[in-house]
Amino acid sequence: MIKAIFFDAFGTLCEIREKRNPYKPILKAWPSGVADAYQALMTRDSSPAELASEAGCTPETIQKMEEGIAAEIALMCLYPEVPTLLEAIKKRGLKWAIVSNLATPYAEPLLKLLPFAPDACAWSFSVGYRKPEEGIYRHVCKALGIEPSSVLMVGDSLENDYNTPRKLGMQARFLKRSGKDENSPECVADLSEILA
Repeated sequence: MIKAIFFDAFGTLCEIREKRNPYKPILKAWPSGVADAYQALMTRDSSPAELASEAGCTPETIQKMEEGIAAEIALMCLYPEVPTLLEAIKKRGLKWAIVSNLATPYAEPLLKLLPFAPDACAWSFSVGYRKPEEGIYRHVCKALGIEPSSVLMVGDSLENDYNTPRKLGMQARFLKRSGKDENSPECVADLSEILA
């Protein structure tokens, strides 16, 4: 029996209408390469300026990057079905959480867009793990005091939000907004389909 629904954030609950790729200078300049830079961005609760300084970026580059982040945050919006879906989840007495690979500046603005706060959040930057590392899923299960078998995970990454959660014993739905995969009964094109 499902007791909680875990959602990915970007591409699932919300989107940035016009992406700027503001972190590109850090990814390019990070001394130990792109993979390590991405890991640092996603699993460290550091400001963009701190990470950019560590990467050796110039003050001008840092300012431009911060302007790009601010522009992306200003263009964040929920997908249309999200408020109604969250109200329906609440009425059913289910808990819900956000499990997301995310850089620090985007969490608070996302929470402000929501009609009410989730019961828990597992942001990669605050828990030190990123999907598909098992620690991020275990963290949020522990925070809510529930077993993985009582969870439905929903998101737009096949590996992060479907394959790995299922390996951990969760139920899962793969969200493919571009159109449902008819060969997969657990694929949805719209979040409203998950309550069926």
